Amino acid sequence: MTERLGTGNWGALLTKNRTVFTELGIEAIEKGLADPQLSSFYDSMMSSSGLVSEKLREHMPYLSLCSDKLDGLAPPPIFYVGRRSSQRTLFGEDWAMQQGEELRTPDEELEHASAEAYRAALEERPYYGYARTAVDIGGRTVEIAFERLVIALRPSPQSDRRFCAYFGVIQDLQKL
Repeated sequence: MTERLGTGNWGALLTKNRTVFTELGIEAIEKGLADPQLSSFYDSMMSSSGLVSEKLREHMPYLSLCSDKLDGLAPPPIFYVGRRSSQRTLFGEDWAMQQGEELRTPDEELEHASAEAYRAALEERPYYGYARTAVDIGGRTVEIAFERLVIALRPSPQSDRRFCAYFGVIQDLQKL
């Protein structure tokens, strides 16, 4: 996030980078400190032991789904963006509907900063955290604050394949 500190009579503009990615832990969800819809998704997935079940369907509009293939310092590529997901809200309809290539967020720094959550989830540890950062979207910068939950899910108990489900909740979004 970029914080502007008073311009005063001198017309000076000071900028201070305030990027924050903090893991809060699933205990915060269990204590009722998370967004209610995010908490509902977490409860549904934990009650199904991280397996895809009918319970997933009601949350699909709010989710982004990605593979279990980590590539270097980036999170896995996205293959589904729900119509009411925070990523679609932030990056737009055109971004969400891209065809023919792996879908990645348009800000490389955000990609790298978010990757640790996916690593944790793929190590069978759901990740719940908070982020506040500036994001470059097509040459335009926005400040965003959001909470996010990343959980690895399996299609069936016998499956070696997994995918990550991302549930993000935008708390603040401002264009610079």
